[in-house]
This record gives sequence, C-alpha cells and structure tokens, in this order.
Amino acid sequence: MIEIYILAALGTLVLLAYFSPWLWRQRVMSRVRRQASERKLLALTYDDGPSARLTPEILSILRAYNAKATFFVVGERAREHSEIVDRIVEEGHEIGCHSDQHLNAWRTLPWRAVADISDGYRSLSRWIPSDGKFRPPHGKMTLPTYLSIRRRGASVWWWTINTKDTFRALPTIREIENAVLLARGGIVLLHDLHLQSGAEDRDRFVIDMTTALLELARRESFVVAPLKELSLWVENQAERR
Repeated sequence: MIEIYILAALGTLVLLAYFSPWLWRQRVMSRVRRQASERKLLALTYDDGPSARLTPEILSILRAYNAKATFFVVGERAREHSEIVDRIVEEGHEIGCHSDQHLNAWRTLPWRAVADISDGYRSLSRWIPSDGKFRPPHGKMTLPTYLSIRRRGASVWWWTINTKDTFRALPTIREIENAVLLARGGIVLLHDLHLQSGAEDRDRFVIDMTTALLELARRESFVVAPLKELSLWVENQAERR
C-alpha cells in the first residue's frame, strides 16, 4: 500500500513538472493572441539561427519592406556567426534567447536543461540583458526550466501561428496566409536555420513565406512589429486589471 502511495506521489510530481508549464503557456498565449487580434499585429519570429546562408536573406527582405522582426538565437550559433547577430541588432530587430545548444527540456535531464538556458544567456550577453525574452527549444518547458526563467525575470514567448517549416510535409503559403487572416494577426513561427534534409527547399519556403506575409500585411493593413511592442500592450492591459 505504501508503495502505491509513493508511486502516486511520484506520478503527480511528474505531471506537475511537465504539464503545469504547459497550462501556463495556454493562459499566457491566449492573452497574447487576443491582444494581437485586437490590434491586427503581426510579429514575425525566427528560431534556431543565425544561419550564414538564410539569415542575411531574411534581413534583406525585412529591410526592403521596412519591417522589424524578432530572432530567437541559439548561443552556440551566435558564437559562430557573431557578425550576423550584430547585423540583426544594427538593423533594428529584436534578439531573444533560444538556449545555448537547443536542448529539448522534455528529453534532457533537468539540470542540463537549466544549464543550457543559463549558458544561452551568457553567450548572448553581448546583445541581450539577463532578463531578455526567451523561447524554449521545441516549445518545451518543465517545472525546473520554468522556475529558472522566473528567477531570471525573463518573459517567455511561444507562437500563435506555426508555419510548419520544419514539418516533413511543407504546407502551402496560402494555408498560412489564411490562418493569419482568420486570426487577424498573431505571432508567426519561422526558422532561419534548417538542419534536416531538404534544407534548400525549406529555406526557399521561409523566404517566400516571409515575403508573402509582408505583402499580406501591406494589403490588409496589419502592423508588423517585433515582440517588444506586443509585450508592452500586454503589460499595459495587465496593469489596468
């Protein structure tokens, strides 16, 4: 009988460790989704870079449209291509932390996942403060990684529209455009580094997707802005309550 209670307690702890951050995510992003829709705001976000091949092309497109975006950068890749991160900042875009080695918190020992976050902020300290925005690798958090971010005072940002550019089968650009129109904006997830096979096709998809969304924003009068603008609106709403 005692063993059953112990197993039940351990099971509860595991559920709390993995699913309490997930429930928190749903609540946070529901509020963000509402704020973006009310203001017709479109935030383009790029994960996993920088990439020597793709990131400069994305930056050139954004510059052509006079649009700003948010790049969630991986520390080890920023060390390899610091000049590209410098360019991102110089051109007025926002940098966020995406850990140091992109470890999935659900598949990594807790202390390693926490260390990966700390190492990421350390690697990116040249470009972001210690409480700069954070996006979990693979979107996954556990209670230990959640607590480490809370202690840091950083805000966590997921996405409301996934372009699926890392999925085995790529969607059509029209499918994503329709999702943006239906939601009246939101936070779009793209990647500026693809490690799987067929990366050239995926890079082309991200380039075309970026251009298509910027054209859509122009036609439909969406406000294209980095996450820092959306976060100010969300914070102001929270203060009013």
